[in-house]
Amino acid sequence: MTTTRFRARGLAAVSAATLLLGLAACGGSDDSDDSSEGPTQSSDIEFTGDPVTVMTWSVYDTDTLNAKAVLDIAQGAVVDINNHGGLNGHELKLITCNDGADPNKAAACARQAVDEDVAAVVGGFTTNGDVMLPILEKAGIPWFGPAGLSAAELSSENSFMLTGGVLGLAQLGARAAGDGCKTVAAVGYDLPSAGEISQLVDVGLANAGAEASHVIKIPPTTTDFSSIAQETVDYDCAVISTPPQAFVGIAAAAKSLGAKTRYYMVPGALTSFVTDNGGDAVEGTVTLSSFPPADDPIWDDAKKVVGDLADDPNGGWSGTVMQNTWVAYRTFATLLEKTEDFSAAGVKGTLDATTAVDTGGFTPPFSFATEFPAAGLNRVFNYMAMYIKVEGGKLVREGDELVDLRGALAPAS
Repeated sequence: MTTTRFRARGLAAVSAATLLLGLAACGGSDDSDDSSEGPTQSSDIEFTGDPVTVMTWSVYDTDTLNAKAVLDIAQGAVVDINNHGGLNGHELKLITCNDGADPNKAAACARQAVDEDVAAVVGGFTTNGDVMLPILEKAGIPWFGPAGLSAAELSSENSFMLTGGVLGLAQLGARAAGDGCKTVAAVGYDLPSAGEISQLVDVGLANAGAEASHVIKIPPTTTDFSSIAQETVDYDCAVISTPPQAFVGIAAAAKSLGAKTRYYMVPGALTSFVTDNGGDAVEGTVTLSSFPPADDPIWDDAKKVVGDLADDPNGGWSGTVMQNTWVAYRTFATLLEKTEDFSAAGVKGTLDATTAVDTGGFTPPFSFATEFPAAGLNRVFNYMAMYIKVEGGKLVREGDELVDLRGALAPAS
């Protein structure tokens, strides 16, 4: 399968598009209580080796991005790993950092990782990956399980992604075409990335034989979405790249106008906030995910360890960056369970040589040894995803089959 057509039409858009994807993944305010108790590490565990230190960073206490629960998940995962004997007898130590949605603070987090001689950065969430990864690269520190929201995360040899990243945008375009959408709107905030996201969606539309999307830009200060809804009602379908809160506003206003538009949400943006607040207006909305929905029994252990995260403003366990951090820690522990060299170089060497990445059933196995054959997306290793949709007011998996995201990158035969 060739990726030439995708490269020409879409890869130039990746860097700008990922900022808006980050805004869609985690929006809203964070009213969580810093004093909440987390899981307790057992004092009965005896470790046989020196501690291994890792870092997880996230964003909170800002006006736009607040994902403190990511750090709660990391802390819970570390305690759980240690309560099961640690990493090959080594206690896992966690350092957390808030990048504050500020490139300078983000760089400080990365420099702290270097100063603390961490073995790896694991999971986490940031829109400043392009600032942080070069610092990690220089020190040889791998980032295991980044969210894939920056060009560096998608391309750096120190990045080990577990998800399909922006490949899902092309697949959503192909899905819309396959659902019979003759006219498609690409709806997002009026940022440079709005047009770029539509280009990625258009790859899937074009390869499925459909017309390109029409970009509808939302002024960033918008609180009344009636005028945006008025624009979307003229289209069969709309690919929405906004935070969940804005999507609910658009869908509710469109429903009041009698709209029949089908909605497709960018990966990471369709959370339980939408189902809890959108009602009939969001019924049938479709997205893609690398992981099963939050009510799947596979998440039961995570919920027992960390809690149900019911009060999290970003949708708790239904949020992709939350899920990704838990899966990253569980997979990190599995892949390194027989490792002896826990230096950053040793960890990276182990990961580079891993040809069967076992995520414990959260994803099919895949390989870190073979990069994706397209510049700018070369660190996408897991091509398989599932459709998630709103059905009966809940997020449910659509069917049992996984979709290969590479299929949307080549013209249909």
